[in-house]
Amino acid sequence: MDVSRTARARAWQLWVAVGCVGVLITGCGHGDATEPAGAGPTIGPIPAGPSPAEVFTACSPPGIVDYEPIESLAILAEDSTVVIAGEIDRIQAGRDTTYSAPNKASTTGSAVIVVRDVTVVYGELEPAVNGSVYIEFASSSPDECAGTVPPGTAVVAYLEPAWDGARRYVDEYLDQTSVYTEIEAPGAGRPAGQPLYQASALEGLVWQIPGSADVVWPLYLGTGPGAIREALPDGTLAGPE
Repeated sequence: MDVSRTARARAWQLWVAVGCVGVLITGCGHGDATEPAGAGPTIGPIPAGPSPAEVFTACSPPGIVDYEPIESLAILAEDSTVVIAGEIDRIQAGRDTTYSAPNKASTTGSAVIVVRDVTVVYGELEPAVNGSVYIEFASSSPDECAGTVPPGTAVVAYLEPAWDGARRYVDEYLDQTSVYTEIEAPGAGRPAGQPLYQASALEGLVWQIPGSADVVWPLYLGTGPGAIREALPDGTLAGPE
């Protein structure tokens, strides 16, 4: 693994940090034909779903990052454990990471994407995976994210195993024994025994709402035009232009 990817992985581990279809149903008549008795009311346009920008705002992790862009999606695939494509079934609250230092403590939440209809594009999933794939990412508002992203949103994900949550000491203040991060409930966010994954790079998690002409990179990068098919390893869609 190269140095830039190692730096991204460490920052990621610490964290410290729909289809919108308008339907108008009307009665059809000719001349003075009258509406049949007992006909129901006319249904107006169905309200539009969230925009890609709204999805990004609701789900992007807190803070900002300084990172080195990937060389290509093909190389990112080689650096990942597995690459999958599928649909978002739901997003749910995940694990909480605690950051502890002298006279300072903070907690960062996470969300877990539950992916259905999974196709493995590269690599292999762990044998314990039972249909759905669970992907964790840092989130300042998991509930808001869960309520914004519609089921059926397409996803492409370049994955590696998520941090197991064991205490990690941080070389800060030149005192490794007093500054650390840990997850108190490492099994949270998915059914018991199911593996938990995380994106292997910021470009490695891509969503597209059904009917939208834009894609979303929820890990800090933003939104941009394109088709999610081009975010697969043989494509070139590796972030907003």
